[in-house]
Amino acid sequence: MKRFEYGRRMPGRSAPAIFWWDVVRYVTGLYLRVAYRFKVRGSEHVPAHGPVLFVSNHQSFLDPAITANAATDRPFRPFARESLFRFKPFGMLIRSFGALPVAGAGSDMAVMRVALSELAAGRCVHVYPEGTRSEDGRMKAFERGVLLLQRRAKVDVVPMGIDGACDAWPKGKSLPGLRGRIEVHIGPAISSARLAELGPEDALALLRGEVDRLRLAARASILERSGGRWPQRSDPNPSGPNGGGPAKAAAPAATTSAPPSPLPPSPLSPSPVETSPAPESLTSANAVREPSA
Repeated sequence: MKRFEYGRRMPGRSAPAIFWWDVVRYVTGLYLRVAYRFKVRGSEHVPAHGPVLFVSNHQSFLDPAITANAATDRPFRPFARESLFRFKPFGMLIRSFGALPVAGAGSDMAVMRVALSELAAGRCVHVYPEGTRSEDGRMKAFERGVLLLQRRAKVDVVPMGIDGACDAWPKGKSLPGLRGRIEVHIGPAISSARLAELGPEDALALLRGEVDRLRLAARASILERSGGRWPQRSDPNPSGPNGGGPAKAAAPAATTSAPPSPLPPSPLSPSPVETSPAPESLTSANAVREPSA
């Protein structure tokens, strides 16, 4: 069975560690499906082997469980804000996943080295390039750290777009609610060679644009499945290049229960890519910024 191909799934890690990942992923996946009718679309785009840098938007504290279930049988090491480790039960849980604590510029370089080591060993790492959770579901600007990591590791990037999690566990709430709908859509891998052809600003714009395209597709699907009742908090307007306002090319904003349109054209086609202006906030030289707040 593929589940027990531990050497392929996470080279160099012990069988008990990967088994524990599977147990927690199963339990959290069951909770997500029961409480939020959780759906994953595009799982065929997750590579079966080799190093992978997963990149997604960040809407709630449920996101690690969402992306872990989306990654199918490829366990990854996520980035997590250092303060999340201070609550010992939760800290023990995320440490068991191999979470990487990020405290600030000083320790960011240490985290970068660990992430590079993971990828060099053929394993997977997950990053939230926005650096913090969204208040309304719209995406914020991407920090430069994700591109620095990708270019040093020279690995492909698998984008994920999450929607509905902002309803289930909004920023500012201490506990999640028990109503809503959540979906995550996974897109085709963006090759390292493709990103190397672009300048830093254009490469970041490509990554962010693809994640936002997937988020909007997930939103349209949720609207159709729920008859227009969900999502409620997520802003229906596409996120512009600076984290707000309309984007140049985005999925249509769905506000009724009409069936969702097909996925908008991906910028990953062979034809020339029109890139968006670089986010104004991309001025930090830090390796990796805080992934959650």
